[in-house]
Amino acid sequence: MFICQNCGNQIPDGAPSCPSCGIPVAQNQTNTNAVYMQTQVVQMPQQEKKKKKKGCLIAALAVLIIGIIGAAGASGGKNRDEGKVTIGDSASSDHKQNTKQSDQADFAYEITDTKFNYYQNSINRTEYYGFVEITNTGTKNIYLKDCTFDLEDNDGHLLRSDSFISSCPDVIAPGEKGYFYNSIGSTSIDEGVSLDNGIKLSPTYKIEEAKGDIVEYPVSDTDMRSDDNGNIKVTGRVTNNTTEDDSMLYVNILLLDKDSKVLLITGTTVLNLTAGSTQSFEGSTLFSDDTVKPEQVASYKVIARKNHYQF
Repeated sequence: MFICQNCGNQIPDGAPSCPSCGIPVAQNQTNTNAVYMQTQVVQMPQQEKKKKKKGCLIAALAVLIIGIIGAAGASGGKNRDEGKVTIGDSASSDHKQNTKQSDQADFAYEITDTKFNYYQNSINRTEYYGFVEITNTGTKNIYLKDCTFDLEDNDGHLLRSDSFISSCPDVIAPGEKGYFYNSIGSTSIDEGVSLDNGIKLSPTYKIEEAKGDIVEYPVSDTDMRSDDNGNIKVTGRVTNNTTEDDSMLYVNILLLDKDSKVLLITGTTVLNLTAGSTQSFEGSTLFSDDTVKPEQVASYKVIARKNHYQF
C-alpha cells in the first residue's frame, strides 16, 4: 500500500485508482501539491566548510535543481490554496517561476519572485530578510491570509520558526502583485543558532479568495531621501476619502531598483485616520534589510489600503 497524495488515504497495491477520491494511481504518483524552489545555499563568509547541494523529495518526486522551479495544485476547497516554497540566498534566488497555482480560472496566482539573504548588522548580530512575491493571475481578488518563515540548514533541520510575517498588501486584485515578508521585530537570528551547515528560507503560506472590496486611500506629497546613517526614508500624506473612520492603517512602502524590481518592503502605521481627514507619514528602512543601500534604489511605491479582515 501507499498513501494517496490527494486525500491522504491508503491505496492498495495493484489498485488502478484511489478508493477514496478516485484519482488515478499514475496521476497520484506524480502529483506535486506544493510549490518548491531550491537554490544553492551560500555559507557565511567566515565559514570554510564544504558546501552541499541537496534536492528535496516532494510527493515521491526527487528534483535536483540549480535555479528555481515550481509546481502547484489546489489544496482543499475551490477558493483556497496552501503551499510551501524553499529558497536559498538572494544572490541565486532572483529567478522567476511561472507555474500556475490553481486550476480555477477565477482563483489563480503565481510565485513570480523570491528573496532571502542574511548578514551581520552594525552590532555583529546575524539578521535575515526575505519575501515571496505573488501575482494574481485569476479574475477575482485574492487574500494573502497567513505565512510562516522557517529557517532551516542544508539538512532540513529547523533553526528558527517565524510566524510574525506581514503581507503587502493583504488583498490583491487581478494582475497585481503582493508579498509575504518579514518585518520589524522578526529579523534577528539567535546567537546560539549554528550556521555551520548553511541556512535557507522555507515559507509556508495560505491564500484564499478575498471577500469584500479593496478600499484604496489616495496618497500625496511623497518624497524619498536618506539620512547620514544610510537609512532610506519615504514621507507623504494619506487621505481617508470614505465616510468611515479608520482606527489603524499600515502604509506599505516598496523600494525598487532600476528595473522596477522590489529590493525591500517597509512601512509605517497611521492611527485614527478619521473620515475625510489627511495625515502625514514617514517610513524608514532602519529595521529592514541593511544590505540595501540608497544608491541601489531607483524608485518607490506607496500602498495605503484599508486593512482587510476575513473570517
